[in-house]
Amino acid sequence: MKHEIRSRYPVSSEVVMRMFADPAFHTAKLQGLGLKSYKVLDQQAKGDEFRIKIERKVPLDAPALVKKVVPAETSATSEERWNLKTRKGKVSIDPGIPVDMSCEVSMADIGAECVVTYVWDVRARIPLIGGPLERFICSDLESKMVDETRVTASLIPQYRG
Repeated sequence: MKHEIRSRYPVSSEVVMRMFADPAFHTAKLQGLGLKSYKVLDQQAKGDEFRIKIERKVPLDAPALVKKVVPAETSATSEERWNLKTRKGKVSIDPGIPVDMSCEVSMADIGAECVVTYVWDVRARIPLIGGPLERFICSDLESKMVDETRVTASLIPQYRG
């Protein structure tokens, strides 16, 4: 299932990219989201490339139909890769449940804002309840991105020129 989410920030993509390419931003964001259990597994900045891999505990409030395959909390590992020049990236997530998740990300300046577009590809590996599971994951992504965008916006002042 494809699912697109957009986040808007009141600064240029240059500022947002500077923020996204800072490992300290990622830990501050997780703390701001109230996640207590997370670990940076790897990070690398080389030329125009930035990569960070993080493991975290993620609470899930699944509907009854998919609760059989989705625990109340899972250990998810995410890896973000960014090209600082093109301001495009990829996110891959091992959600700790039978779902494949990946995302193409791009930034664009629209007026005085930076719009970050996430195009998710979510594929459940379970027959019969795969569709409901994919819809739950996309809905969960949507609600978590609202909080993530709010926390990210609160961290912007540290990254303005």
